[in-house]
Amino acid sequence: MGSYLAVATQIVLIVAAFAQLAPAIALADDRPPPPSPKVAPVSGPTPSPTPAPAPAIVFSAEQYAQALAIAQATSLSLRIDAERKLAAAERAFVMRRRAELAVERDRIMAQIATLQVEADRRHHELDRVMQREYTESRRTALEVLLSTGSIVSAILATGALDSLAGAHREAIGQIQRVDAELQSQRADLAMHEADLAALDDALTSKDALLAKFSTQADQLATGGGTAELRVLKDLVETELAAAAKVDSLVAAAASAAGAPAFQQGLSWIRPLNGTVTQGFGPTSLSLEPPRVYHGVTYPNFHDGLDIAAPLGSPVFAAADGTVVFVGHLPDGAMIVLLAHAAALFTLYAHLDDTHVPALVKVGDKLRAGDRIGVVGLTGITTGPHLHFVIRRGDEPIDPAGLIPAS
Repeated sequence: MGSYLAVATQIVLIVAAFAQLAPAIALADDRPPPPSPKVAPVSGPTPSPTPAPAPAIVFSAEQYAQALAIAQATSLSLRIDAERKLAAAERAFVMRRRAELAVERDRIMAQIATLQVEADRRHHELDRVMQREYTESRRTALEVLLSTGSIVSAILATGALDSLAGAHREAIGQIQRVDAELQSQRADLAMHEADLAALDDALTSKDALLAKFSTQADQLATGGGTAELRVLKDLVETELAAAAKVDSLVAAAASAAGAPAFQQGLSWIRPLNGTVTQGFGPTSLSLEPPRVYHGVTYPNFHDGLDIAAPLGSPVFAAADGTVVFVGHLPDGAMIVLLAHAAALFTLYAHLDDTHVPALVKVGDKLRAGDRIGVVGLTGITTGPHLHFVIRRGDEPIDPAGLIPAS
């Protein structure tokens, strides 16, 4: 594989573009990239996406400093140390956020329990009113007159029926209001449960990364080229596992019952406003896994585009599609996978999973330009960027042939 010094030189060439962004690390504007005139060879109408402005995202100064440290690392040990510090800080943030959500979830559950008692009471009251109404409705005014000999009693009986009908309507109205509030609270609870599940997934990923970083740091502490080669080998194996996971996700989505809902022609946009720091295709970078492309086996192949942008920059769906996976790869990268017409898939990797977890869920139907998340530092990264991939089955496609150049 060669010495780490040679690999580090390759890494520095890629990292340089990220380092140039460092003095200006700030939130990117929320304007989506313009639609591309390039269209995949599929017939149909072309959509005109108009995504809504994105909310402000707040990252701490500490996290900006850690992102900078990763981008400017001049050795493998410095980079791993920087990534370990970032993962620990993000884990602490996720834990705090999870605790806050858990408290709010418990409050909602208590409110639901209270509302359920009230709903049960209202339903019981309605049953009582309806039983009385049914009983009274069987006595006509004539029956009351004949039994009492009083016209006044007959008139009062008729008035009582009107009163019972009014109470009936009022009871139904109360039930509808309580049921509506119950439905709202249950929707809030479902949202909190989904957020908690996403945070638990992020915590699991952070814990695995921290354990791996600790092992790698311990190995590097022994010093020497052999230790560095061991860690580099481990990094490559992790990337291979991530690539295998993507292959399995694409294969599963492609064979799943039901085609994506969007079958019209695809109009492509850039998924992120930023600078391409690594292109598609064979590379001399040893950290990239091997791949067979057009029947040729390459020892190191980059299957997408790396687009650098500041932390928190909005990431957009590059074309109309359906969300088929949201989660982490074995290397810790947070990804979203979309299925498109013409058997195409797009993958968006290294998204943030801490401050702004993915804004979409499996099954969502998206239009080109819809926001799916923001740039983060998840997985094995050289700085904040988006790894963007286009696939048709197990064959990657050069995104530069579809998305606009700028």
